[in-house]
Amino acid sequence: MPDFAFPYVLWLIPFVIAGVVWRWLARPAAIAVSSAEHFTDEPIKKRLWSSRHFLILLEALAAIAFIIALARPQSDIELMPTTREGTDIIIALDYSNSMDAYDPVQGMNSRREVVNAVKSGALKDRLGVARDQIARFVKRRSHDRIGLVVFGVHAYVTCPPTLDHDFLISQVDLLENDLLDMFNRGTNIGGGLGASINALLAHSENRRTIILITDGDNTVDDEVFTPEEAARTAREKGITIHTVGIGGDQPYLPKHLQTMGAIIRFDTRTLEKVASLAGGQFFRAKDNVGFERVMDTIDALERTSRVHPALIFERDLFPTWVLTGFILLAISLLLRYTILQTLV
Repeated sequence: MPDFAFPYVLWLIPFVIAGVVWRWLARPAAIAVSSAEHFTDEPIKKRLWSSRHFLILLEALAAIAFIIALARPQSDIELMPTTREGTDIIIALDYSNSMDAYDPVQGMNSRREVVNAVKSGALKDRLGVARDQIARFVKRRSHDRIGLVVFGVHAYVTCPPTLDHDFLISQVDLLENDLLDMFNRGTNIGGGLGASINALLAHSENRRTIILITDGDNTVDDEVFTPEEAARTAREKGITIHTVGIGGDQPYLPKHLQTMGAIIRFDTRTLEKVASLAGGQFFRAKDNVGFERVMDTIDALERTSRVHPALIFERDLFPTWVLTGFILLAISLLLRYTILQTLV
């Protein structure tokens, strides 16, 4: 039995039936003549069924079909629940000045070779490598809700956890080196983790994970959390934190970092402690290849099942009733003006 989106429209059907009964019992049309001498005296035969009644029935059925169509009949279709892999993930990405540095790959033995690779685009800076690896990671996890937090001196929720991975990747692609000035590009790990925790708590009720990607130590004291305090809070909320330290031991600094006298320090102890406190793992990636392996490892670690509820949607049936009504009406008109033609 179908459901109706507008069931009150069906109350028009009794009025149609009442009209049919009235027309059915009414006397047919008469013609006034000057003389009845040429007519017989046979009594009028009252018949319950005639060609006129057949036309009335067709028109009534057409009207009822149109009324049912107006009530918008619908049928439910239910799909079985499915079990898929799924985790809610926030990627917390460091946006400090040191992310502009370059990490030579194995085989680059001279400074000139590194400079030429940078100029040709063959060697990307740390931010560029992070963009590529994040996009690659996101594309492999189609059933996860993934979000992005970017942190410098302050932390920004660039994208809350979402299944719209195309939008997420578009936001990642917008992360160029000049979005913030150099004075706002510190390393506030505590703030980045705090924003990530809040984003997961606000949009997630499933397994929750933070992937912290940074290339240095904590240089900005957050107003709320130290990195360790953020890790403890994450553990209390059931959130796992994996920390990824990216960058080699002898990076190549572009001219603007050299001019500002940038000193790149790497604090593995803090990252190890954060991961340990929040039930995750610490990884070190010294170049693009190492970063890729790290993200593959995290991808393998964060596999969990998510049961998607049954999908129920409604299919409209009114087109069938509209077509039925037009067919009945067309048959009625065709018969009225051909085989069952009547006088007007």
